[in-house]
Amino acid sequence: MKKDLEQFVEEKAYIDTLFIPVIPVATSSDDKVVSSGFQLELNELFSRIIEEQFKGRIVLAPSFYYMDEKVEGEKDRLNEWIDAFSRQPFNHVFLFSFDRSWRKVEGELNGELLWFPGLRNGDLQSTETQSFVKEQAKEIIEIIKDSWKS
Repeated sequence: MKKDLEQFVEEKAYIDTLFIPVIPVATSSDDKVVSSGFQLELNELFSRIIEEQFKGRIVLAPSFYYMDEKVEGEKDRLNEWIDAFSRQPFNHVFLFSFDRSWRKVEGELNGELLWFPGLRNGDLQSTETQSFVKEQAKEIIEIIKDSWKS
């Protein structure tokens, strides 16, 4: 992270996009705790792929964590998070989440929501999960590229 941020400071004239992983934390049941841990790992995997694909154009922000039942109440805190980062010269801000609850407040966010239905549980090393990650990462990459064109 430190090395990436040092690179950003040196090359910020060329880096115009911020990518923020938005990750739920669940505590209401054992199943949700395990599922949120898997979602965290899956989101981090996607974020690394996107960062590597667009190194020198995108900055990967620290993840934004929130309690999974409180999306409506967390919207303002997420916007404050975005605004704090936007003091840098970012023309594009992407929020990445597997939580469909964010779609309800999408129009009120100060960034573009990239929402994809994710796997609820699994093994990151499995063939199924790896295939899912590769296919969804391609979609995310195309969405980001299309956004830069407009």
